[in-house]
Amino acid sequence: MYPLPVVLVGIEDSLLPPLRREFAALVAEIESEFGSASAAADCLRRSKGQPRLLVIQLSEVGQESAVLKLSSTLRGWPILALVSDSDSASELLRLNRAGASQIVPLPLDRDDLHRAAAMVGVQFGAGHVEKHVVAVTGAAGGAGATTLSINLAHEVSSQFPRSTILAEMSLQLGALASMLDLQPKVTLPHLLREIHRVDDYLLERTLVPVTERLRVLAAAQELHSLSQVAPDHLVRIVEYLRKLADITILDLPAGVDETQLELLHACDQILLVGLQTVPSIRAIKMFSDSLPRERVDNSLWVVINRYNPSLKGFGMGELQQMIGSPRLLTIANDYHSVNQAVNRGRPLRVVTPETPILRDIDRLIQQVLGLELPATSVNGNGIFRRMFRSFGKTPAQV
Repeated sequence: MYPLPVVLVGIEDSLLPPLRREFAALVAEIESEFGSASAAADCLRRSKGQPRLLVIQLSEVGQESAVLKLSSTLRGWPILALVSDSDSASELLRLNRAGASQIVPLPLDRDDLHRAAAMVGVQFGAGHVEKHVVAVTGAAGGAGATTLSINLAHEVSSQFPRSTILAEMSLQLGALASMLDLQPKVTLPHLLREIHRVDDYLLERTLVPVTERLRVLAAAQELHSLSQVAPDHLVRIVEYLRKLADITILDLPAGVDETQLELLHACDQILLVGLQTVPSIRAIKMFSDSLPRERVDNSLWVVINRYNPSLKGFGMGELQQMIGSPRLLTIANDYHSVNQAVNRGRPLRVVTPETPILRDIDRLIQQVLGLELPATSVNGNGIFRRMFRSFGKTPAQV
């Protein structure tokens, strides 16, 4: 997620849609919009404690006074000025002297805007946000690991909220694209074929947006000629993903081999998904035995999916005794809701928000990642949003 909220100032109506789109691609929150620098300064001077990125459009020569108004009222807040490409060097210098941190010429160039915003983020961004990579894998096929991955990623991005990437680390017959009704142009095998060219910038451009804070890297849906790959190439992809979001969820195929172990080693936490059956419990134990003891003790979480508390012989106490792991979590059994969501190609929160599965996933996120659900504000609106409505434009619905 971009480290600063964004405030748009004096943006022409024709420029608003592309500007909103590009900041959404940067996973930046457009917190509010104002028609003028005066309106923005009058409203925001009451909330100087939280810096914001001020993006102002200057359509006429000699408007450095608008920039000066913002920089003097909101000291320490970065200002990105959108200017005409015909402005002279002396005019641009005056804008810089007035307080503009970055200057982007119009018409808008996507890459130039992204570079300017990235530099502002580096120079003015808030403190370090800890990043997590979480692997989700089934003890055996059919445990529901991919369904859990999808809804875990969506919950983290929408409810907590954190910028999130969901990556399907399968070389053959991926499921994410169909389960989320996506049509990715670039999939994991494409990147692996060109691994010598891949960096975090290229990888970011290939991610498919699902929501404002959730992006996806899918595997190929068809049988692929790329049946084997060097484990370090996949690890390289994971390390680039780590840079691009607060939380990265890896959907790993079931099973344990050299490649799987290398990927697991690159992750901070491992969610091993199983069922209340004897074969599944055996598979969980075999998986655990393949990992170093330190990993089992500190970063392995066993998740019993479709949990039925009434199933005799497989209650929590009995499962813990059979599995031998104190890190045991459960996900409720709600086949009807899952089936509805899968058939519609949407996360559970969108289709059936009342399902108990989401309650269990949110509890899982709190325990595994140490995140807390934000306090709900009145009518779903924060104080600043209500205040912004009284001074300027309605906050953008990106």
